[in-house]
Amino acid sequence: MTGLVTSAALRHVLVIGAQCRGAEELPGLESAARRLHRALVDPDLGACRDRGEGETGSLLVGTDLGKEAVERALATAVDRAKEDRGPLVLAMLGHGMGGCGGPLYFVTSGSAQDGAIHQVDVASRIGTVANEPGLGGLIAIVDTCHAAAAFVSAQSVTAGLQQGSLRLSLLFAASAHMPAWDMNLSVQLAELLEDGVANAGEFLAVDEQLIKELRSRIHTQEPGSSVFNGVPVPGESLWLAYNVRAAVQRSTGSLGSVACERLHKLLGPLEGTEGINSRKRLADWLGGLGEERLGHPAVRRVLEFERDLGICASAVAVLEETFGGALTDDLLRKAAARAGFPLEVVVRVPCLSLRDLVEYAVLHQSAVATAGQHRTLVHFVAALAHLISPPDVLPRQLTAWAATSGATTALNSRLKELSGATPRLVLVAADDGGENVVRVEASLLFGSAVVHTAQFPCEPGLSALAAALDGAREWALSWLTAAGERLVSVDVSVPTFLLLDSPPDEWRVVRGRRMLGVDYDVTTRWSGLLTPPPGVSLDDMLHVGSQLLSSLRTKDQAGPSWLDSDDLSSVEALLDVLGRRRMGGCVWGVSALPEKDFALMLEELLIHTPALIWPRRGSVPDTRALHDAVAEHWESLPEKLVRAFQQRLESSLGEDVPGHLADIRTTWHDAHWQDFCQRRAGRAVIAPQDVTPKEQA
Repeated sequence: MTGLVTSAALRHVLVIGAQCRGAEELPGLESAARRLHRALVDPDLGACRDRGEGETGSLLVGTDLGKEAVERALATAVDRAKEDRGPLVLAMLGHGMGGCGGPLYFVTSGSAQDGAIHQVDVASRIGTVANEPGLGGLIAIVDTCHAAAAFVSAQSVTAGLQQGSLRLSLLFAASAHMPAWDMNLSVQLAELLEDGVANAGEFLAVDEQLIKELRSRIHTQEPGSSVFNGVPVPGESLWLAYNVRAAVQRSTGSLGSVACERLHKLLGPLEGTEGINSRKRLADWLGGLGEERLGHPAVRRVLEFERDLGICASAVAVLEETFGGALTDDLLRKAAARAGFPLEVVVRVPCLSLRDLVEYAVLHQSAVATAGQHRTLVHFVAALAHLISPPDVLPRQLTAWAATSGATTALNSRLKELSGATPRLVLVAADDGGENVVRVEASLLFGSAVVHTAQFPCEPGLSALAAALDGAREWALSWLTAAGERLVSVDVSVPTFLLLDSPPDEWRVVRGRRMLGVDYDVTTRWSGLLTPPPGVSLDDMLHVGSQLLSSLRTKDQAGPSWLDSDDLSSVEALLDVLGRRRMGGCVWGVSALPEKDFALMLEELLIHTPALIWPRRGSVPDTRALHDAVAEHWESLPEKLVRAFQQRLESSLGEDVPGHLADIRTTWHDAHWQDFCQRRAGRAVIAPQDVTPKEQA
């Protein structure tokens, strides 16, 4: 299992688990087939292309599959492998008929009592597939009784269509005259691939060492093998899987599945590239090209790819050295989610390896500018450091890597953004200056880092808005589930006209029935710092927000500045009051709503300072008690308001939260919202998956 030379061609697999009915049913067949398939499609193990389950997939499991369905699935798998000129791994699990000197039939009809005409002649089928022109080789795994009877005749191997110019490895569960038990070959082979083999080199192949390992695990039967290599290309070999025990040795030279797939596409149109499957071989090939070929566009893309491989190798080596002992699938998923990887990458089963995630971060991002060239990689490194390293302690290996890569500033900035890393969902009801909300813009944050964004169109009406908000909520939950997190804090940013209606925490958003504020801590934000009212500039509003935060930090005030009925007697009276106070100098409080023109007053108040307290139901029973309570809990607003609202719904107000706090509502402004609005103004919240990928070959 050492010294194998491998091709960069894509690898393909078809695992067939043919179950029987009734008394002939094989216990554990389905789970064995799925486990073996999982190992063979794992990028760090079998590295075959995963096409899912079904007749057109890479896994076919069921009762009464039928001979025709099995042969169609096999023909599809062969055609795909031939198209990529890659190898095919074919595994057949189930009942085997015959043997003992006759041909082996794979029972696909659902009953071993059916005649041989309804079953698959294994040796004949393996010989036919192995002789297909363009196939990069065949590894056949036969886990049935009498499995050695699947041995392909010498005539089929040497006198078939390929006249012996083929590669075939056969791994069988038992000798031709013996039964096989409990799907032992498939189960133990999958376990062996998952565990790796000590002192076996980089690759595992169907050879004497593999058989020795299997026989040490399987005592109910005698597994065996047969290998034929008649291809006149020195060194080319069939391998079954990477040896995970040699993963550290592979970290600097081999390629993950992401890079292999990209390499295959890049080299496909170029001559003389067969057998290139590592950085060294790629560098050797490029080094042998003349100047005239180096200028060819396809070769320039390969040169760029080679540079990117160097970045990947450096990052993988540093991350393995720094975090290798602590890495788990769960940590890798969490880091990928925080780094902004697409959801289909984060939730992939089995989890992508560290190498594949690094390759994805580098190879799927734009190289428009040096500063942003490897942003997702920096974000991934920062996420791992945040999850594993002690706070404010960056391992020296990462410090050196960042300095060498020119990523020190970007890495430090991202680590600062991830500080705390509490998930937060921001839902912006966008009206585009009209009278109705036209979409909901959702942003999922970890700490202050915006990592995922999406938009949800919205028709007029509160019910349509609730549906759009619920769609955004479910979108966020899909990410957080993948990241192993839960959603608690939700910001709902609304234009002025929506603030006149019921508060967002009372909207029945969750599945159209439950109030949003029951399941989540809802903070209402005014969208004026994202889309200012007519005649007001965005810079002015951001400056007012900054002034407000500065005023609050001085702690000169122990509560809001309350407006009385005279101040709210008319719009003119309010404007006179506001005209004598510094913009952003305080939070305004309203104890009782004016009888008219509150819509106009509300916007003037929010323009003056984007934080406001006013009654939830038009008035407050005990104004003085409310003022005292707000002053007492000023430092813990708006959290106390959230708790008061939730506890009132539960009819179990806590002793430390006065009930009348639930009588008020607010649009709150804090450092978190100011930071989000400033980033949005600078268009700094573009999610990594929105970046244009590099040109595909």
